[in-house]
Amino acid sequence: MSHRLEQKQQARAERLRQEALARARVKRQRLMRHAGILAVGVIAVTLVGVAITNNGTGGGASVDGAGTLGATTAGPPVGSLAPSFSLTDAVTGRQVTRASLEGHKTLLFFSEGVSCSPCIIQSADLQHYGGLARDGIRLVSITTDTASELAQAAGQYGIHTPLLADPTTRMSAAYGMLGHGGMEHPTQDGHAFMLLDADGRVVWHRAYSTMYVPPGELLADMGAKA
Repeated sequence: MSHRLEQKQQARAERLRQEALARARVKRQRLMRHAGILAVGVIAVTLVGVAITNNGTGGGASVDGAGTLGATTAGPPVGSLAPSFSLTDAVTGRQVTRASLEGHKTLLFFSEGVSCSPCIIQSADLQHYGGLARDGIRLVSITTDTASELAQAAGQYGIHTPLLADPTTRMSAAYGMLGHGGMEHPTQDGHAFMLLDADGRVVWHRAYSTMYVPPGELLADMGAKA
């Protein structure tokens, strides 16, 4: 990868982090207006300050394995077989199951989906990142959006890797991904990743407080697990 390309990716990652922070401020300001409680305002300012501090250090807070980072349900522990599921791939219209992923390593990416443009850009950038293919890892993204919403996003952002629609949140809950990372909305996926081996067992997982993780940083975090 050329130095110029690395600089462009770093600049894009920083821009996406700033967009995520702006979205966080808007949502928290809306909460303050609706609640009308001074304490909420104090909490909001504190949380935004923490987010800015995290981003200023070059990356967002992250939690491995058993850490919750807002998760509303417990997911499968590292070393266990991932829960079964069957969801529609919005890109192809076909059903994808846990069993259909076996035979190769798979990176599951859970995000807030179409309401979060950095999240969709994350899927688009990961599908083009050579590091995953080099390590034999296939990408599958999951959100709680409907298949039609994801299909529209796939066309807009040029995504051809699987985008699984989980509007019932059954898979997301089984995998412990509701509220896990990101904005920590209890009824939406947060911003987290789970790596499965060729047998469908969990070998690594991490949630991030930011809405975009540079692909190279993500692969580095997976480390030897990949």
